[in-house]
Parts: sequence; C-alpha cells; structure tokens
Amino acid sequence: MGPMAMPMAGSSGILSVPSEHLPGLIALVLLPPVLWIAICVLRALAGGGVLWAASVMRRFDGLTFTAKAALVASLVGALVHAAIVPTHWGDERVTALLFIVDTVGFAFAFWWTLADRRHWRLVDLAMLGGTAGAYALYILKGWETADPVGLITTTVELAAALILLSPAPLPAGTRGSHERWIAVAAVPLALLSLLGTTAIAGVAAASTAAPSSASPKATGSPKGTGSPKAAGSPKAAGSPKATGSTTAPVMPGMSTGGDTTKLSLPTTSPAGPILWPDVMAAMAPGMEMATANCVAQPTAAQQKAAVTLVDQTVAAVAPYTSLAAAKAAGYIPVTRTGQKIVHYINPSIYRRGQPLDPAAIPVLVYVNTPHGAVLSAAMYLMPRTAADRQPPQPGGCLTQWHIHTDLCFSAGTVVGNDNAGSCSTGSVNQVTEPMMHVWVTPVSGGPLAPDPSAVSEVTSADAVPVLDPPNATA
Repeated sequence: MGPMAMPMAGSSGILSVPSEHLPGLIALVLLPPVLWIAICVLRALAGGGVLWAASVMRRFDGLTFTAKAALVASLVGALVHAAIVPTHWGDERVTALLFIVDTVGFAFAFWWTLADRRHWRLVDLAMLGGTAGAYALYILKGWETADPVGLITTTVELAAALILLSPAPLPAGTRGSHERWIAVAAVPLALLSLLGTTAIAGVAAASTAAPSSASPKATGSPKGTGSPKAAGSPKAAGSPKATGSTTAPVMPGMSTGGDTTKLSLPTTSPAGPILWPDVMAAMAPGMEMATANCVAQPTAAQQKAAVTLVDQTVAAVAPYTSLAAAKAAGYIPVTRTGQKIVHYINPSIYRRGQPLDPAAIPVLVYVNTPHGAVLSAAMYLMPRTAADRQPPQPGGCLTQWHIHTDLCFSAGTVVGNDNAGSCSTGSVNQVTEPMMHVWVTPVSGGPLAPDPSAVSEVTSADAVPVLDPPNATA
C-alpha cells in the first residue's frame, strides 16, 4: 500500500458520489422542481379545457396520501435507475440490465397506481420494498458502496414502502392527517435503517479485511504506545537521519547500491525489467522494510524466481484489468472508493493464508484516471495468522516486503494517515501486515519496486491505453 498517502485528502466514503452515479444525483436534484412545474402545467391545461390533462389531474387528486407517496417514490426509482444505466452499460452490463428492469417495474407501478388499479398497493410494495431490500443486500455483501445517490433514492423507496405497510383502518376524516404523520416517522426510520446496514457492512469488512491489532506488529496501536514508529524502529533510533548524517534519508532495509552488480531482468510486465540494486534516496513517511538491510546480491536462482513470480502474477491478474470482473470475483474496497488510488481485497483469498501464490492474489490496486479505473498492481499480503513468520523471499532481495506504520483505520478501511499528527476521531493507527507489490503499469523502478511515488503510479496509469469498454470509477 505504498502509494496510498496521496489519496487520503478530500471527501470520500459515504459522502462521495462515484462518477457513474452522477447522472442519478442530477436526476434527484432536478426531479422536485420539474415535478412541481409539471403539476402546475397540468392544472393550467385542465383549467383551460384540455380533456386529457383534466383526466390526469382528476385521477391524481382522487388518490389517497399513501398512493401519492408511492407514486412519487416510484417516479424517483424509475428516473434514477434509468439515469445510471448508460454509465454502467460499458463494464457492468448485468447491473445495467437490472437497472433497466427496475426502471420498467417502477414505471409500471407508477401507471398502475395513478390508474387506481386493483392491488396497486401490493404492486408498489413489491417494487419499492424489493428494491430497497436488494440495495441493503448489496451493501451487506460488499457488492455496492453506500453513497448519497443510493442512500437518498433508497430512503425514499423504503419510506414509501413503510407508509404502504402502515395500519389501514383509520377514523373517517382523519386518514390524511394520520398518513402524513406516518410519513414524517417513516423517512428518518428508513434512513436510520440504511445507515445501520452500512455500519454493519463496515464492521463485517473490518472483521475480515482489517489487519489484526493483536498481531506482534500491531500491538503498539494506537500510535504512541510502542508501535515501531514510536519506539525502537530503525527510523527512530539508528537511522542516518537520527545519527546526524547529512546524507539523504534511506529507508531501513533498502539497498543503497554499494558495490553490487547491476541487473536488468526482462519480464512480461508493462513495468519493464526487474532492476537491481534498488536505489531509494528517500522513502514515503511511515513505511519500513520487513527485512532490514537486504543488500545481498541475488543469485541466479533468485533472479529466475523473481522473474517467474512477476510473469505468473501478470498473467494471473490479466482478467482483473476489468474492474467489474474483479468485483464479480469477490474483491471489495479496503481503502476509500473514488480516490485517485484504491485498494481492493478479496477476503476469502486472504483468509486462505497463502502469502505468495499467483493463483491466490489477495489485493488489487486500481488508479482512477479520466478514462476510468486502471489496474496498477497486484499486492501480496501476509496473513495475520503468520505474524511471527518471515515473509517468503524467493527472489532474495529482489522480492522485498514492506509495512506501513502510519495508517489510520476505521471499520476496516484506511481513512488517512497520522503523518501530520494523530488519527482523526473515530479512527486508530494500526501497523499493517507485510506486503509486496507487483506492478503492471510502467512505474519507475520496475515491477518489483517497493515504493514508486504516487505521481509515478498515477502518471503510468494515465498512459495506459484506454480499455474498451472502459472501467467505471474504482
């Protein structure tokens, strides 16, 4: 997770709107004034003697408050789902088709209710309650990330469903008043239910994806109570920076070149050949190498093993150049979506405990570009159950692992870092498990570079040929 310092700024998470949902947000913003104008125009036409307008307004005015609430909710559902079909059609065809089905279903429910047809209440309840339930399931499964468009739309749908489920027998002359009070209660109840669902999903993700705070590497978290960064780390005691050296700071465990023989080992990765030695004049704050001072010249067998690892990894992640394919395979965001760089973890693969298997890659790294998300790297992550084991290095010092000591976690998601002070309220500092990237974009330093700059990663992703169809935003 080396290049994650860059994406921490800006709004994200539940308050961010993915680009593919932007048309839905526009529909939500425009719907109230357009609906009000439409009703005014219809009343004016009806007053002017236009028969069809008069018929529509008679039907509308004759509906109960509950029917009108269902009517508006069905209209919201139809327009929002229709608006986001085009942005999902390219790389999430199945989802787009489901949105089309939703649009047709809501349109039918709207007409059925306006016409005051038999069993209109059941038709509306099936569409509104069914869609809200499906959205909650997607959140719980990690197939969807909550955002304002989904929350607002589903709150309207669920609130209308709750109104439809309200007790029917009411005293004559008081029905409208009672229904309105039920609506006042239904909206916050629906929103609270959805926010609770999102919170449960976050806790579930934390239990499967977050690094364990009980591991030896993480027992110092929160920061300041014994973490490597706070006490005893090479950076805090004994690094060139700490001993008064005037040379540029070098990350503990990184080779500075020395008298080793230079290597350039061809691979199938777009990142080019594996380079040796790894010359790192300065490392990102909060990053340390898992193996200290790894400077040994790689043997011929280690060189071959490193090339094999890269080539097999590149082949294994080829299907996941499609973000939709990655999601379908079980990868879910472990850092905030919508940022420039987003990490996706596959909890089931990670739980298998295979630290370095190209057939079981636990984490994928995507970069959001103007032409959609681009797969930037595969990332191997040591399992929590192997916290006391040294990470495998089949390529010797060519295959180095690193950890992060400065990341802030909340509900299993990286939400920032503490380089400028303490973690924000609601998040805590945790030390990650060792990780190793294999880059599949032409970053500086080659496919096994421990820490290419965020700028290099973003620039390299921007230069990748545009996919057809392009990915949505990660």
